[in-house]
Amino acid sequence: MTTSQTDRVAAARLAWAALKLTRAGRHPVGVDRLAAIVGVAPAEARRLVELIGFTLHRDLVSTGPAPRGAHHRPEPAEGTLGAGPDGSVDMFLLAIATGERVHAAAVCPVTGTHIRIDLTSHGILQADPPSAVVAAIDLGFGLENVDAVACAGQPFFASASAAASWLVAHPGGRIYQVAAYLAQAHRLVAALEARPKHVL
Repeated sequence: MTTSQTDRVAAARLAWAALKLTRAGRHPVGVDRLAAIVGVAPAEARRLVELIGFTLHRDLVSTGPAPRGAHHRPEPAEGTLGAGPDGSVDMFLLAIATGERVHAAAVCPVTGTHIRIDLTSHGILQADPPSAVVAAIDLGFGLENVDAVACAGQPFFASASAAASWLVAHPGGRIYQVAAYLAQAHRLVAALEARPKHVL
């Protein structure tokens, strides 16, 4: 199934609002409240929830484990917490959404180095190794490919040199130092939270 650019942007805005309002899936949110926050009609919010793959049960939207009696999704991968169609959300966005400390753990796919990042929405508390970088698609803040970042965790590499092959395989991608990627995530959030010019 293909989706329009308008649907992808609207879905990303709704996913971001749901992530914040549910506190990363810990508490369901009413579909009417979610619709009001995003600026869409409740029927459109229901359609977008279905498009994203979140759980809608008795007019409650859940981004985390489904409530009793509803469909359950697989557990997210290491270094991620449930949200988005593949069960993962970028850890930097998670810290911004919840305002809580987040611990991200990964293994560099090139060197096998264990990477640990502790962060809050305000800064990086620990990056081990200090040379760790985040590989991401450069959005240019136009929201054209917002779902590429908002709905999928970004890979960590032990260093910029370890990420070189990722850059070759992802034209338009960028490598960010950990603190620089947190700043990038804040810019993405500002774009996601900007009210659309036309209500969908």
